[in-house]
Amino acid sequence: MNRRQLLRTGAAALATALAGCGEGDGTETDEPPDGADGGSTPTATATPTDGPVATDSPAETSAPEPMPTEESTTAGTTTTAGTPTATATATASATPTATPRQAAQVVAVADGALAFDPDSFEIDVGETVTWVWHSNSHNVRPESTPSGSDFSGTAGDDGDLYDEGHTLSHTFEVAGEYEYYCGPHQGVGMTGSFTVTE
Repeated sequence: MNRRQLLRTGAAALATALAGCGEGDGTETDEPPDGADGGSTPTATATPTDGPVATDSPAETSAPEPMPTEESTTAGTTTTAGTPTATATATASATPTATPRQAAQVVAVADGALAFDPDSFEIDVGETVTWVWHSNSHNVRPESTPSGSDFSGTAGDDGDLYDEGHTLSHTFEVAGEYEYYCGPHQGVGMTGSFTVTE
């Protein structure tokens, strides 16, 4: 028997074996095969393939390993089969922001009591004060400021309140006496004052 004839015979035997797979093996199933309407099971015609053929027996063949795929990651690299490689696309750098001046005075807003702490202090012209909220529903409203000052406290009016974690910073360029209060708590003494000196 020559090689071509052997291959044809082997392919025919394989097709016959595959056509009979699953029939009469003594196993029962509750679900009909896909596409069946409860009638007899249609037999499939097998055709030879170039790759491995899956069977019911894991000892005969094993499923082929999946081919590696190429996927993009959010970090700007491309991985092929788990190996990171750099992409040609450059990542834009963050927009630089101005560095705030360091505060000469930090004032705690309602840290355990309805008060500003400290409630009075002194700074020099050009220095910054930062108010830091330690509880909810407070604001900083100016009571009196020197002529020419642009200090307006927190944005809005007495009814605009801010919560824990909020900060307000202002650099004072006009010397003089400043008085301020918390809108909803002024009546219980939540007031403060400071002096800006030249």
